[in-house]
Amino acid sequence: MIVKVIDGRWEVIYFVGEHNHPLVDKPSLTKYLPSHQGIPPEERAFLTHLHNCNLTTGRMMHIMSDFYGSELIVPYGTKHITNLKTLLNKDDTKEGDMIETVAYFKDQQ
Repeated sequence: MIVKVIDGRWEVIYFVGEHNHPLVDKPSLTKYLPSHQGIPPEERAFLTHLHNCNLTTGRMMHIMSDFYGSELIVPYGTKHITNLKTLLNKDDTKEGDMIETVAYFKDQQ
């Protein structure tokens, strides 16, 4: 579909009604589509809070499974949570390293 603004209104210029791929027949499989991957910002904040409480990836996934009703319906997998935890650990390390570096130079001064 191609749309353009014409006289201040959006108009469809070109449209092809056929899909170029088969539709997903199970809603639980949509989490594997590139357009549906990633953790929503609100859940990312919640998972960050759980990470700060030192919960494991498995426990975090279990909590999200309870929230959604089933692990099959959670729109991301444990790998996404693991990647988020790794990113959060990197951020913690960077801040800690900087504090230690500044403290070292203050001692040297």
